[in-house]
Amino acid sequence: MRIDFHSHILPGMDDGASDINESLAMLKMLSDSKVDKVVLTPHFYRQNENIASFLNRRETAFEKLSAAAEEVRGCPELILGAEVYFYPSLSSDPDFSKLCIGDTSYILLELPFDQFHDNFYSSYSKFHNNCEQKIIFAHIERYLSFGNSPQDIMRIFEYGTALCQMNCSSPLEASLLKRKTMLRFASDGLISAVGTDAHNMSHRQPMYGKAEKLIVSKCGQQTFDNICRRSEMILEDRSVREIIHTNT
Repeated sequence: MRIDFHSHILPGMDDGASDINESLAMLKMLSDSKVDKVVLTPHFYRQNENIASFLNRRETAFEKLSAAAEEVRGCPELILGAEVYFYPSLSSDPDFSKLCIGDTSYILLELPFDQFHDNFYSSYSKFHNNCEQKIIFAHIERYLSFGNSPQDIMRIFEYGTALCQMNCSSPLEASLLKRKTMLRFASDGLISAVGTDAHNMSHRQPMYGKAEKLIVSKCGQQTFDNICRRSEMILEDRSVREIIHTNT
């Protein structure tokens, strides 16, 4: 099953799709790539908005998109979620669980776009200790662009188990070094979900199909099938450890 685990398709929610027509064009592109399900993950920034306000806006956009999506032939199933920007005290918010993906206890967490220093690791450790939800790190490859090495990225996992999501654009457009790193992560079983992180139809389109072909050509069909199975298990709300050790 092909699942786009990270998208900005909901119209008018953030810096993603500007209107319903662009949303439908993005869904059509995912349908053409035979994507079965798409997780709708608009940005949530706690420093700018409270959870209740965000959820109200998201529900309005979702109702609008769900009604219009009926005209898209083979439209992927739409699943609500959020891309939650890391905020140290957020896991203590009583409404934090409402940001989970679908009916699961998984949160898609965006980390700071900065070099990870000791103060970040300390803040993340406290966040994780207070967090009852399970964590998926959004676009794990992005953090390599801020002076972080693969070892810096892996250090996060010392503070608790979590899963990783990789953007489809990573193996397609990244530098050679980053591309090799992410394909190695995929081959080593460190990637549990791929997402287009699509924002529009101009320069950030949903390139799921192209990424699938590249991953299969470089890492083998089994690697891509394993990622797909892990993604299904996330939506089944299976444990992090079980997903990490899954091979189809």
